[in-house]
Amino acid sequence: MEPLSFQEYILSLDIASLPRVLKVCSGVYFQGSVYEVSGRECCLSTGDLMKITGLCLQKVTCRDPETGLTTELPLNFKGYFQPSQDKLSYTSLKKLVRTRPAGLQDMPFSFTSAVNLTIDGRVIPKGQPISLLSVARHEGQEFANCTTMGQDGQHLLCLPISLQGQFYECTGQHSYTLSQVLQSEAMRGQRLKCSALGRHSLLLCPVYEVEAIMHMRKEVVKIPSTLEVDVEDVTEVSQHIHFIKPLMLSEVLRLEGAFPLQAEILEGPEYPPIFENDWIPHLQKGQKIQIHGKSCAWRILASSSKGRKGSRHFLLSSTYQGKFRRRPREFPTVFDLTASLGKGECLRVVVTKDCESPEEDLPSLSMGDRLDVLHLTKTQVCRQAEHKSIDVLLCSRSSGEDEESEQLMLPLHLEGGFVEEVSDSRRYSLPEIVEQLQLPCEVKVASKDSSLANDILGSFSALRLEARITETFLVTSLCEAPSVSFQIPPQWLDMALFFTEEPASSQTPLTDMSKVEELTESFYYHLVKLMPSNEAPPPRPPKRSDFRDKAGTQLSGTKEVTEKPKVLGGRARVRVDGSDHDYELIDDDLIKTIDKMQKAVLHY
Repeated sequence: MEPLSFQEYILSLDIASLPRVLKVCSGVYFQGSVYEVSGRECCLSTGDLMKITGLCLQKVTCRDPETGLTTELPLNFKGYFQPSQDKLSYTSLKKLVRTRPAGLQDMPFSFTSAVNLTIDGRVIPKGQPISLLSVARHEGQEFANCTTMGQDGQHLLCLPISLQGQFYECTGQHSYTLSQVLQSEAMRGQRLKCSALGRHSLLLCPVYEVEAIMHMRKEVVKIPSTLEVDVEDVTEVSQHIHFIKPLMLSEVLRLEGAFPLQAEILEGPEYPPIFENDWIPHLQKGQKIQIHGKSCAWRILASSSKGRKGSRHFLLSSTYQGKFRRRPREFPTVFDLTASLGKGECLRVVVTKDCESPEEDLPSLSMGDRLDVLHLTKTQVCRQAEHKSIDVLLCSRSSGEDEESEQLMLPLHLEGGFVEEVSDSRRYSLPEIVEQLQLPCEVKVASKDSSLANDILGSFSALRLEARITETFLVTSLCEAPSVSFQIPPQWLDMALFFTEEPASSQTPLTDMSKVEELTESFYYHLVKLMPSNEAPPPRPPKRSDFRDKAGTQLSGTKEVTEKPKVLGGRARVRVDGSDHDYELIDDDLIKTIDKMQKAVLHY
């Protein structure tokens, strides 16, 4: 096919033949120019291919060829058009049959030829009417069954439908709607008359919005048919061409029932990486992957105890088969005790250091005190001669085995040290921990996952399971190793790819490399920010200006004050003559308590 202007090609296009593949030959837009087409950025370079998938009529103008005046017609124009000449001309018998205006394609109908026709030795004079009765196929070719009247009577004719010539309809003057004119190939470019528009001849000029698919374009490109480029139809020689439609991995996540799929990566994920593993470096441009489906596993965000290089952070899949044993939790403040108190849960802790309450009306704590945490309540305290209501944690305290317990109220801002008393030696799986325990909680791996070649979790003395994460992952494998899978979170690790035409393997991956994923430190803190939190900020402690004033007044005095040693929970504080330091005497009960705490910690 010879190159045509884009507008000429669209006006001559048979919609029934779509889709068609065009090649950009030349024009005002070439050499990689970028410009806006119908609100979308589109780059047309010489040699580019586009697949035409649809046409949408935008407007129709009628032009008077003598005066040059144009008028735009509404798309629902109700007037009727007639050819300026009495007959429509067709260049082949096929066009006469196929491209007559809609509503006039019923057979039989009559036509004439502008030249003499010689059929089977019989000459049919030009202008002699021929009636076309039907179209039939014989040995792969189509023929028109016709009749004509000669001097010796009626004759039957079998004309090949590909017969070339100049043919005219013998019907009278017909009227056509705007839609019929635009759908008729024979009437395109013909001069028409319309009584609703005057007596002059008119030419109809439709403008279409062409919908096309282009290589590496995510969306359908919409191009006006008036675009000044030359194109060539290369549909017949382009059957093997695959138009690549790029997708983001997050868009693949929204597909339903399309798995498994094979894809090729167009652009790898943006850095910095989120995982410290072996499969992330393979996600580069050109790598082919298989997407097997969506993962239904949830995950647990976990952190190790602090070591020489700080804490390490992990995502543990619910399919992890290792077992855990509970470890006692540590709480630096009373507020942390409150946040960890679950509904119906009994929390018992041991005080690990002295806690002096800043509130004069509330008690202090001594190392070794045992507390049964009960619930939150409110109380009145006196601050700077004013009574204020504050939140407090109601606890039951016992300092020894033989002592009776007492209830006390602790302010939430009280700083100290508390260790949970745990007598649970049971082994838990991850689903059991989520179902039966409250997160966050402290655990230690009691038995490793035997399906992992190297279960790194067993090397840590303690793990803090922080929160449950329910984001959807895609089960993926490299095409060169389809039996080994890993799971990609598209919402955190997005990348561009396209689906290949190669069939995906139906083999189910046997090895899951994503049961334990180590997170980079930067992504861990980013993930923590994304997680919802309804916790209120810790309360502010009271101002201590009144205490500082009292201390300043005492230091400015010259009179010595001799005090007896103050006893706090089995510990006496004394001063040795000639020394600036206080020394502590530890009694036998406290020694027993410390010994019990050490044994409890060593057990885990």
